[in-house]
Amino acid sequence: MNSFKLRGFLTEGALLKTKHCNSSSWVTNVVYGINEDCIEIDIGLDKNYIENIIMVGDTIRCKYTTDEFEYLLIGWVSRIRLEEPQSITVKVHDVQQFKNFRNNYRYDVYLCSVIRKKKGDSNGVFAIMVNISQGGAAFIVKEEIEGQLDVDDNEEEKIYNFDVYISQKSQFNFDGKIKRKSSSSKGFEYGVEIVDIDLENQKNLNELLDELEKKDKEVYNKRSSYWSKNSKFNK
Repeated sequence: MNSFKLRGFLTEGALLKTKHCNSSSWVTNVVYGINEDCIEIDIGLDKNYIENIIMVGDTIRCKYTTDEFEYLLIGWVSRIRLEEPQSITVKVHDVQQFKNFRNNYRYDVYLCSVIRKKKGDSNGVFAIMVNISQGGAAFIVKEEIEGQLDVDDNEEEKIYNFDVYISQKSQFNFDGKIKRKSSSSKGFEYGVEIVDIDLENQKNLNELLDELEKKDKEVYNKRSSYWSKNSKFNK
């Protein structure tokens, strides 16, 4: 989007994911204010940013999803406010818009996983799950799965078995079909559609998704009281 209006798709109080340039983690955040003239948004000063030594000029990425589109906002920190509630201002210089083809909302996660040709195989590939939904997920691996598992790269329908570790005591397993593959800064990212999961593993997946939804709501509820009283949108 060469020219864009933030209010064309974004409002104060909107929930979005944000990532500091020194961090690999996306964190849930809330839009406090929008300054259309300077193409700026105000968001919460998350503890994650402080841990990564945030400074004016640092790059911040923001992801916002609607039923129709996904938006990626890229900007730099122009102000840091330490008054309660602490917040930062991001001056947006680029907005990318993508068609949202996903049937289910995806949550950003960082979970250790093992990918195998089929369940029970001794040979597996270490991977990091980077997002998850009711119907699919994405994984990052260092080297291409096909080469590590000796699979024909030209095979049209590739179905693998996935072990995902939620914690040391909890995990879930499913069979998934590879829908896409792309390069990433860490190696290769694979988009996967869940095609077979039994009732017990579905229960564990549902509990994980419920917990992720609860965390997002807690962030919103914690900050929305300030937003509702002080938002520029309401003045």
